[in-house]
Amino acid sequence: MKEEKNIKNNISPPKEEKIKKIDKLYDIEQKIFYIKKEKKNAKLRYFASIDNATKKNIQEVKLIKKNQFKSFLKNISSIINKIDNLVKISKKSISIPKTIVEGIRLTHNILEKNLKTWHIEKINQVNIPFNPNIHILKKNKKKDINTDNTVIKKIKKNGYKFKNYIIKKATVVI
Repeated sequence: MKEEKNIKNNISPPKEEKIKKIDKLYDIEQKIFYIKKEKKNAKLRYFASIDNATKKNIQEVKLIKKNQFKSFLKNISSIINKIDNLVKISKKSISIPKTIVEGIRLTHNILEKNLKTWHIEKINQVNIPFNPNIHILKKNKKKDINTDNTVIKKIKKNGYKFKNYIIKKATVVI
């Protein structure tokens, strides 16, 4: 009997050592797994931050371009109005040579085509209700004018709209 116990005792320590080693190995494998997982997550976060920075820069560039385009349109709107006035004056005037009148009209037509190409619309409609979002009332002698339900009779200066953004409000008479 004593021999059996000794034999069992001799066998058990290696089994316990083996179990301890297996547990240790399992712990090491778990640590390796978590380290690999963390490494993968860090890599994904890194690439996500690069992607987000790229997208943010693209949006900022688009915004800058859009604002510069709007600024350009605001500056050029007075030139467009002057060309419109030249066309009106040249139609009425007899003293201006026909070649000059034709040149003014051609310039005006080219400008109109380009405005359409760039999705720029003129705000120049008459006989429509006054809208303070797209119209400015030309100063009249009457101070207390109620603009509700009033119809526009005449456009003094054209307004311009780029897509849904008002570049310049139309100056109107009611």
